[in-house]
Amino acid sequence: MDDGPEDGQLVVIGSSAGGIEALLALVSSLPTDFAAPIVLAQHLDPHRPSRLGPILQARTTLSVVTVAEQEPLRPGTIYVIPSDRDVEITDHQVSVRPQAGHLSRPSINHLLTSAAHRYRERLIAVILTGTGSDGAIGVQAVKAYGGMVIIQNPETAQFPGMPQAVTPASVDFVAELEAIGPLLVELLSDSFVRPAPRDEEDLQTFLERLRAQTGLDFLAYKRPTIERRLQRRMAAVGATDLIGYRNYLERHPEERQRLVESFLIKVTDFFRDTEVFDFLRRHILPTLIGEARHRGELRIWSAGCSTGEEAYSVAIMVSELLADETAPLPVRIFATDIAGEAVEFARRGIYPESALAAMSSDMIERNFVRSDAGYEVRKPVRSLVIFGEHDLGNRAPFPRIDLVLCRNVLIYFTTDLQRRVLQRFAFALHAGGYLVLGKSETVSPLPAYFALEQSRLKVFRRIGDSAPIPNDQFLSLMSVNPAVDRTVRRALAPRPSPYRFQPASPATGDDLLSALSVGIVVVDRHYDVLAINMAARNLLGLQTPAIGEDLVHAAGPHLRETLRELLDAALHGEDRVQIHSLPPDPIDGVVRDLWISAVQYSREGASQHAGAAILQIVDVSAFHQRQRELEVRQAQFEAAASEARSLRTANQRMANEQGRLRAELEVLQIAQEEALAAAEEIETLNEEQQATNEELETVNEELQATIEELQATVAELHARTGDLEDMASKVAVQQQVIESERAGLGAVLANLDDAVLIVDAGGELVLGNAVYDQLFGPAVELSLEDDAGQVLPEADWPQRRLSRGEAFTMSFSIPAPGGARRRRFEANGQPVLGANGQGWHVLVIHALD
Repeated sequence: MDDGPEDGQLVVIGSSAGGIEALLALVSSLPTDFAAPIVLAQHLDPHRPSRLGPILQARTTLSVVTVAEQEPLRPGTIYVIPSDRDVEITDHQVSVRPQAGHLSRPSINHLLTSAAHRYRERLIAVILTGTGSDGAIGVQAVKAYGGMVIIQNPETAQFPGMPQAVTPASVDFVAELEAIGPLLVELLSDSFVRPAPRDEEDLQTFLERLRAQTGLDFLAYKRPTIERRLQRRMAAVGATDLIGYRNYLERHPEERQRLVESFLIKVTDFFRDTEVFDFLRRHILPTLIGEARHRGELRIWSAGCSTGEEAYSVAIMVSELLADETAPLPVRIFATDIAGEAVEFARRGIYPESALAAMSSDMIERNFVRSDAGYEVRKPVRSLVIFGEHDLGNRAPFPRIDLVLCRNVLIYFTTDLQRRVLQRFAFALHAGGYLVLGKSETVSPLPAYFALEQSRLKVFRRIGDSAPIPNDQFLSLMSVNPAVDRTVRRALAPRPSPYRFQPASPATGDDLLSALSVGIVVVDRHYDVLAINMAARNLLGLQTPAIGEDLVHAAGPHLRETLRELLDAALHGEDRVQIHSLPPDPIDGVVRDLWISAVQYSREGASQHAGAAILQIVDVSAFHQRQRELEVRQAQFEAAASEARSLRTANQRMANEQGRLRAELEVLQIAQEEALAAAEEIETLNEEQQATNEELETVNEELQATIEELQATVAELHARTGDLEDMASKVAVQQQVIESERAGLGAVLANLDDAVLIVDAGGELVLGNAVYDQLFGPAVELSLEDDAGQVLPEADWPQRRLSRGEAFTMSFSIPAPGGARRRRFEANGQPVLGANGQGWHVLVIHALD
């Protein structure tokens, strides 16, 4: 009864698209004294640094921590998970590590599953706006472990994909964004955890009444756990006190099942109680596998399987024990529980790493695959287990079972319900089969059928060849239909049953069942047998108890179609009667005729049998044999005119019988016409389906053509990308050549006494030497004159002519300051072609004196 961490609760929030705005609105509504830590998983770009932490800190009075490696969980603190990390929740801390290839970053499924396994009913999960379905699997884990789920109203969420991906059965609250913060505060307040004395008395009365209605005794549960879970159901339906909630239960009976499921502890671990599994591996399973070789199949039942860890643990052990055997052995492990959400979670077969703590790394690698939400059971192990919802107190048991595991379930049942469940286990088990209970459980309510095999581990063995028939519901079915009741009562005959299974208490009910000469069978809508008496087994030729089996297939090929036709009619509300002749007996050649009637079971207030049907079977072979003899006598009487008077009476009898048979024949003809009409409808549907398939094939061809066009476009883009890469490479080479030439030219120019200036084809400066900068650079104030001493216009200066691309030779002079002698120069401008094909213009200015 490990309920997870006892000191404190946890809130986990997941969001994606539009989530930052939603998170800001949510955290801004939380008070400073918020009573729990909050862990956030927001889908972000893993290639860009996130500032989500500082952004949230600016809008809330709570502390905000971005988890780098590991942080302790403290109330009133918001923990932000980085976008490129996996997260693991333990009892008191949150840790991150590099991701293992998850599509969503960080994985909300992984976060919720990890947190659910540790905090269980103390976890509150919140799913906000976002796209995709990340979080849907994690929410299943939250509900399976008893936590609470709140989703943002999809109708008002900016992106409703993530809230809508959560199945409605897993949602406790659908709330507007602005209401989620106050709702979290209310749920964490635990206002019902410490009731006043009067409230405690009301709670005791409430649980006793629930026990009377369901047979489940929750008075032994941990009181804080019961109070928290009851408080949450009350909050979910809007009830403010127990009286209001009790009134709600009266108006909504379906809420009682949800309350029971919330009370039931639905979680366990792989190989929990290792001593028990070691005993199974070493002593019990090898023995059962050897016995199953002779029977042809190994059948195991994990009753109250919770979230599936126990069933998968057994499947792992069986698969490893059979790994080295060459001859395959069929194995069926039935895993059942009354809690539908726990069964649905178990079917997924995905568990957090913390649930696998008792397993070695080699065992984990052999039997699990790492997935987005944790570790997924491999298909060879998963294929051994059949999961289903099953009420131990009201559903038929599985037959021919070798091993039953039902641990920590019976302790919460009343003594009467324990006896009924043990009776079903005794019926289900082979003689010598094993029953494993919890360490606080016993078979004392029904000790006659079990012997203690291992006292400390509470392992029992089925003893005796007889088994109690679980017929506690059978007698209540007799009054379903007045015609059935009358037939049964007329058919009572005081003769003992030769069947080897001995009846269970009460004796009067079993005597009645054994005394019936009319065969009575009750089946559900799937043809599975709910109840059957000895007469029906004999008439139908069944060699097994048949409880839980498909009657149509169990009855053999000669009766299969007749039974199917009658049951289908009854299940659709049409009472049907038919006489069926069996083939001659291979030993004595006797032909047996059965009168079979099928009626629908429709008694009010018995919802567990809704959709059931009752078969009445009477052996009318003697009557039909007499009828055939009368036919022979009629032929003889017609040949003897002297005996006409005696034949007239016989003919009248025959006519009456023929009239009855004719009426039955008309009924059969009507049924045949209905079958033909149904066949025509099916043919029409097949034609419509064929047309739809052809349309889909056309659409598929169009899509294929589109894909090919896209592939061609992608190929063309790849080719163009290659061309651009080649051009870029050539440009880079040319740039290197230019730089090399420039470096060499600069070195030459630096050693010249003449002033040199180089410009490109557009007149832009390419290179100049130090002599040019000293004499004619931008920092020098110039005034140029021609040979006649006239000032040259700036447009006629050598630099300007060079920039215009002219080829020229000219002389000029520069007046010296202070009347000193003028300096004379000769300028030569010419175009030059570089090694790389680049066109330049070069100006060389030589001093003449």
